[in-house]
Amino acid sequence: MAQELNFTPGAVNPNPNLDKFIGTWKWQSGNKSFTIVLKKQNITLPPINKNVTADIIYGFHQYNNGNEIFESSMSFQSTNFNDKKSTILSLGTISTNYNELNGTISHLSKNKSVNFEIEYINATQIKLVSLKNPPGIKLVIGNQPDYDWEIILPQNIILTKQ
Repeated sequence: MAQELNFTPGAVNPNPNLDKFIGTWKWQSGNKSFTIVLKKQNITLPPINKNVTADIIYGFHQYNNGNEIFESSMSFQSTNFNDKKSTILSLGTISTNYNELNGTISHLSKNKSVNFEIEYINATQIKLVSLKNPPGIKLVIGNQPDYDWEIILPQNIILTKQ
């Protein structure tokens, strides 16, 4: 099971297992590159409203092919989580493997979020194991375009710490 949170009013839930993921990570293959910046912050858990805090990983990403940027949130990397500009969010792992990070990434060019799994390899490498559309029914309201199931961000890649 993932880290158990204490929901007692005023509880602080630190998670030192997240520290190894903090940093700037980059994958490159030919002209294509994918960069993520991961940060950690202790935030108040909004639905609880009892001043309960927990550590999270939040971050920013950029995917490009040469000079063509497919999507990027890097212009916001100096902001904190409360500024609501991040495109990556994780509370940690959903398993007992603390070398795994599960969360969501905003797939900006597709106007949706996808679930990710990242695996810690060592101090200089992580693996973006998979990206998946969240399960469930996708509703199209009014003149909205149909839900786009395609994921163009790279996956099953090794990123190196910069």
